[in-house]
Amino acid sequence: MRLLATYFRRFLKHRTRLVLGILSIPLAQSLDVATTILVGQALDRVRTSSDVDWLTTTLLLLGGAALAHAFFRFWQRWLIVVVSRRFEVELKQELFDHLARLDFAFHDRSRSGDLVSRLTADVEALRMFLGPGLMYTLGAVVIVPISLSWLMTLNLWLGLSIGLPMIAVGVIMKRLTPRLHRESTAVQESLADISHRAQEDFGGVRVVKGYHREGAQARRFDRASAKNRDNQVALGRARGLTHAAINGSFDLTFAVILTVGGLAAIDRTLPVGSLFQFIDLTLKVFWPLIALGWIAGMYPRAVASAERVDTLLATRSALGEREAGEAPEQAVAGALELRGVGFTYPTGTKPALRGIDARVEPGGSLGVVGPTGCGKSTLLLLLGRQMDPQEGAVLLDGRDLRELALPHARGALGYVPQDAFLFSVPYADNIRFGAEGDLSDEEVAELIEQAAMTEEVARFPEGAQTLIGERGVTLSGGQRQRTCIARALARDPKVLVLDDCLSAVDTETERQLLGTLREAGSGRTVVVAAHRLSTVASCDEILVLDDKGSIAQRGRHEELLEAAGWYRDTWEQQQRREAGNREVAEPEGGHA
Repeated sequence: MRLLATYFRRFLKHRTRLVLGILSIPLAQSLDVATTILVGQALDRVRTSSDVDWLTTTLLLLGGAALAHAFFRFWQRWLIVVVSRRFEVELKQELFDHLARLDFAFHDRSRSGDLVSRLTADVEALRMFLGPGLMYTLGAVVIVPISLSWLMTLNLWLGLSIGLPMIAVGVIMKRLTPRLHRESTAVQESLADISHRAQEDFGGVRVVKGYHREGAQARRFDRASAKNRDNQVALGRARGLTHAAINGSFDLTFAVILTVGGLAAIDRTLPVGSLFQFIDLTLKVFWPLIALGWIAGMYPRAVASAERVDTLLATRSALGEREAGEAPEQAVAGALELRGVGFTYPTGTKPALRGIDARVEPGGSLGVVGPTGCGKSTLLLLLGRQMDPQEGAVLLDGRDLRELALPHARGALGYVPQDAFLFSVPYADNIRFGAEGDLSDEEVAELIEQAAMTEEVARFPEGAQTLIGERGVTLSGGQRQRTCIARALARDPKVLVLDDCLSAVDTETERQLLGTLREAGSGRTVVVAAHRLSTVASCDEILVLDDKGSIAQRGRHEELLEAAGWYRDTWEQQQRREAGNREVAEPEGGHA
């Protein structure tokens, strides 16, 4: 309940609309009761009066009350529901912004389907409880005491007898609420699992189809759906008991009215108009109670959703982000330095990096190579401050990255990850995504040329305006990588970090691209990790990491070739492989 109170305070931010909507509730409900009383009194007067002049006045009063009732009923719903929608939009935006700020480690261990479920289904459950739930609750709080008070003035014992079923409803609801909470939590979690399964399978549809695993994945989804079905059935059973208790009490009340009230009407101690008021006001009392049953069923789900949303909002980035604007930031020159950098993943059994020392002057270049799993990508993630080292420090222009605001540190960086991710938007917009401001078509075309994509983009159905499939699946691996390079260059960064982003291009395209990158990288600090050593051959310095995450060798390309070790052995192997590939590619019969 404490958590719901926290979100209710957020709801109260829209105080003006909410107050006007709440004030409309007692006016609407009072007019509803007044209409019943007017009709009941008119029925009694018709039986005893031969004069009908009063009927016109009564009809006018009834018409006015009906119009006023409709007016206030509309405004209570309009204002409160609008507030609930504003609350929903604001909370979703806050959640989205918070998720966007969290570090890589959080997203690596979180299921995207579960995050989407919290962002959508859980926020919607809170909105329904705080918006329509508040409206129905206040309506019941107003109309029930007014109606019961009037009923008791008509017939005390009959009025009191109506209260007994209500007490029974309250006792039953108190006993069922823990069960509703438990079943609601299970439903929310199983819904998140369904969302995760669908999102993961559709995102990896090429892998699923490539391994012909459609049937297996369908069975996994079926199991997740069956679990959700069972949870929904259990929740429906608990809600069914709630509604049965309320409706049973409702029916029991009518039995009391017909028995006690009917007998009183027969012996003339209860006028027909009063009996009508009893019946109609009982309906007016119990319909809000039925709505309260719906709200009572919704309450545990809202509590479960509040817990899930609050857990997300309470999660803090492991980076210890300093707020932008705490101190003026200096212009970035681009000098990078690693001092004794060490890093171990939370689930790792050994360090990914140990004692890494290196320095790159502004405008210089650094290559990072080594066997698979040596920590190349980890090192580049630390440079981009996607993670923080547990040992040592990463410095930009002599300042520890942890002392800089993230927008400043990352704003100086153009990062091309190993996993070339593109958005499902026009091709040109994927490139514009990297820019701080808007880019003209001519600037986009220049970036496409720098990424050696001009001829290929020209063959797209709509050129640079061609819509790219989700995650860039409509492009080849090499095309995705080169597009990501163009996107990084769009930022015009002082530091360009390339994480094995040429692995999917052929050697000829690599030579062309490296030439344009050297030209585009003039004046920029460039750090590039690669498996193909030709990618780093022109770097000012090359770090060779071993399988323990330490520096095994360092130096320029020529120096490393002169020394025995992994670099020279790997270079020779790759050169022999490329020579063999060229021979296979030549047409039979020798020269043309």
